[in-house]
Amino acid sequence: MISTRHILAISLLFLSALAAYILFAYALLRDPGPSVPTAASALSADTAPPVAAIEPPDTRATTAAVPALPDPGAGGGRKQLEIRGRVVDREGRPIAGAVVAEERYSQQVRSADDGRYALPLEMPKHRYPVLHFLRSGYEPRRVKLGWQDLGDEPVFTLDVSLLDAVDTVTLDGWISNDIGLGLAGARIELTAVYPRNSESFTLTVFSDDRGHFSFEGVESGQSYKLSANLAPEYPLYEDAEFHVAANPPPVQIVLPTLQFVDVDGMLLDRDLAPVPNYEIYVSNLTTGIHARKIVSDSSGFFSLERFPLGEISLATRGAEFHKIEGLRLTIASYQNLELVVDRGNHYLSGWISDVHGMAIEKAMITLDRKFERDGIEHTSYRSQSSGDGGRFRFENLAGGEYHVTVYAFGYAMQEFEHRFDTQAAEMHVRLTSID
Repeated sequence: MISTRHILAISLLFLSALAAYILFAYALLRDPGPSVPTAASALSADTAPPVAAIEPPDTRATTAAVPALPDPGAGGGRKQLEIRGRVVDREGRPIAGAVVAEERYSQQVRSADDGRYALPLEMPKHRYPVLHFLRSGYEPRRVKLGWQDLGDEPVFTLDVSLLDAVDTVTLDGWISNDIGLGLAGARIELTAVYPRNSESFTLTVFSDDRGHFSFEGVESGQSYKLSANLAPEYPLYEDAEFHVAANPPPVQIVLPTLQFVDVDGMLLDRDLAPVPNYEIYVSNLTTGIHARKIVSDSSGFFSLERFPLGEISLATRGAEFHKIEGLRLTIASYQNLELVVDRGNHYLSGWISDVHGMAIEKAMITLDRKFERDGIEHTSYRSQSSGDGGRFRFENLAGGEYHVTVYAFGYAMQEFEHRFDTQAAEMHVRLTSID
């Protein structure tokens, strides 16, 4: 039989073990031990010093920070990333003053005297950086990074070697508006027209807070397309035949300030009746960068807020295509803009068969037409394939005359004109086999 003394001894041993376990667990919580080094913590002082230590001095060789451009496809939040490293020549010697730029966002720096750089980036989580390394006397280099390179680390080390190219020069410039104000954050691109080794390439830089920009590593004696984009306040600038001389003078780009208006209007059919719930996309051809979707309400009215003046083009999307060209948005027209689309209350139906009367399914039937109204050109196109029994049906047609094309695999194509005499028309198209 177990005595009281034995019970007390066992209890003391149990309490001692429990106390030791609690002390051990508390120690683990206070000191988790050695961790796995990340890309940031694994950088030594010799390979990648702190950002403040490798930023270039405040001289002309330093590119000022400029505001980031909005990303039209951004979604799912943004991420902070820093890419750092060294820019060297083929012998491993540092290259000072090299431009390091991300080609889609207005973020760039220059390498310091020891060739080191640190480029902080803020970009959408689903995007990955594409970097340009540019320096006169060297060939430009473009580096595209992906998830397999970066992982989830906030800091990435990238050392880049540039090859010698004695025929490359520096191209300085200034971009302003039409009242002489320097424009910050403009994306400036040089795209090769006669590229070396028949490979197309683009050099990308961004203007600083005073509107100044500088290309490094531009091959002299060549022609490029020079473009500048500072949407949405300014139009797209393009010079398709920009020649770079051996000693190029400074470039000056002037962007006219756009005038924006709010447009009210109505979508009408060919009989000038309102067209409700209709979608059409408007593009400003003068600026080259502004596009918007118009949707009419149940009464055919629409509003287009803050859209720039100039020549515009409108087009739908999908199987029913309608395009309007020749319109110019002016101060006089912005209050009540009437847009006529190829719509109406006519119907065209029918069926497709071979010469023996056997129905042909999946035959392609298209209706297209062109017409002009008050100097405005209209183009429309509709298509569908025949279904069960070779049947098809087009609705909401404007009437008048359409060009009809019918095609099926293994049969000769038929083309003819169809004019509506009544609101609804029925047709039977026989296709001849080409076998």
